[in-house]
Amino acid sequence: MHPLKTAYVPLLMLLLSLPAVLGQMQDPCVVTQNKYSLLDSIQPMSGNLTGRLQERFYRFENLRPGEMIIVSTQLTSNTSTSVSLLMLWEIRTNQFTHIAGQQTIISGGPHEYGFSWTHANTGNNQPTNICFKVGLFSEARPARVDYTIAVNVEKLQDTGGGDAADKPERATSIGKIQAETPVTISGYLTSDKQGIDHVDFYVFTAALGKGRELVATLTTREGNIYEAAILDQTLFTLRYNQTAGRQKATIVLASEEPAEKTYYLKISNNGGVGGGGPYTVTLEIRQTAATTSTATKQTTVTQTLEQPTIPPETARAIVYGSVVGVAAVAVAATVLVRRRSQTYVVEEGW
Repeated sequence: MHPLKTAYVPLLMLLLSLPAVLGQMQDPCVVTQNKYSLLDSIQPMSGNLTGRLQERFYRFENLRPGEMIIVSTQLTSNTSTSVSLLMLWEIRTNQFTHIAGQQTIISGGPHEYGFSWTHANTGNNQPTNICFKVGLFSEARPARVDYTIAVNVEKLQDTGGGDAADKPERATSIGKIQAETPVTISGYLTSDKQGIDHVDFYVFTAALGKGRELVATLTTREGNIYEAAILDQTLFTLRYNQTAGRQKATIVLASEEPAEKTYYLKISNNGGVGGGGPYTVTLEIRQTAATTSTATKQTTVTQTLEQPTIPPETARAIVYGSVVGVAAVAVAATVLVRRRSQTYVVEEGW
């Protein structure tokens, strides 16, 4: 055989074996044959793991935004052994990331474990896939673990169906808010351990103007810290408030401009740390209390007091009497002074 051809043989064998090697290196969540569509009803699955090390993967497809998958497992072991349970989420095509898990040692049984995850509308409103692994690891001796897996899907839909998007450009429309006609919407946010549904956006129009105000009241379960915000068309925050564990938060927005405008309503829970669960928001346009300005006129009242009149004869008598009285007082004072002087001289003579 030609030396050049001989050199190509190992390379050819390597290329032929490459698909098999790559297949072994692929993510088991991708290559598993245990695939189930969540659009269909899924019956409980049973199986067993034996030996010292074995694991099995299940892939649950088409989890839609606004849906929560609940995976319940029941394990029984013939001896003390280590088991691992793992739930993964397909963050990108054929790329799975860990979202929940449990690793423990069991003996006998049954032992029950449960996991859940809620999918959110991150703007594209597309379904996702969930992978679940059950594994056995027994270092001391071969073991056997029997398991049962039950899968259920619960709908946690927002107003409008599905899950409201977490981006304003994909916001769910709730139409026009009319005066004296309240509109109530409902939704669901997840905690940081339940999923990634932490923000819901809605869009609506309203005409306010003088004498009107928009009132938004957010209600959620006790202990949650949810925030409600009203934004304008430029996504500038006009008003916001948070429940802070009080179950309710109210926003009041007023505008002097009567033209109909577009507003955004944002409901969030601070990236999941504010808790999870359902909420409702009531939007209504109210008439403001009328303010009446009353001009108070001050009236200045001038009161003229009439002086009493005295006849001339009486006046002259009063004046004459006053003069005589003054003279008498002066004479009496002179007499008293002289007497005191005389007494003083006599005393000096002693």
